Amino acid sequence: MDFFLFHCWGGDGRSCWSGWLQDELEADGKRVLSPDFPDTDNPKLIDWLATARRLVPRFEPKDEWVLVSHSLGGPTILHLLESFAPGEKVKAVILVAGFAKDLGIPQIRGFVEKEFDWKKIRAGAGRFIVISSDNDPFIPLAEGERMAKMLGKNCEFIVEHGAGHINEGAGFTEYQRLLDLIKKL
Repeated sequence: MDFFLFHCWGGDGRSCWSGWLQDELEADGKRVLSPDFPDTDNPKLIDWLATARRLVPRFEPKDEWVLVSHSLGGPTILHLLESFAPGEKVKAVILVAGFAKDLGIPQIRGFVEKEFDWKKIRAGAGRFIVISSDNDPFIPLAEGERMAKMLGKNCEFIVEHGAGHINEGAGFTEYQRLLDLIKKL
């Protein structure tokens, strides 16, 4: 399996638990891409998607890609899945503190301006895991539940209790539960 980590708004490829996760996976011999997406404080979807496609022009099923996101990385992955050409597919997608609707934040509205093509998204991955916190100050738990429902029967929904935004500010510089889920894929 190969791994592609998508960071949050204002973050970088080693933000929150991403750097730790990358180190853990690479120590286990896995290939991990965890780029710094451009203009992270004022992100543009087109630039983030271009960065992903520059690194991986085509996601071949035989490569068994696992896409992992935190926060704004979630809608980025959803748009990437919508863009898949026939025959492109990833093994799994894990969306941590993800969202797929306008949260009222102008700087990131371009990532969620339109409704997603959930059928196309579902076709782009073999499995989905949505992880949400019951006290996230930015993303309501109901949004994680809605995303999991839209992703269908191949989606597992996990609720972290009292985990905030599942980021450094909430104490998440490591995320063992995420690593354990990845090891079970």
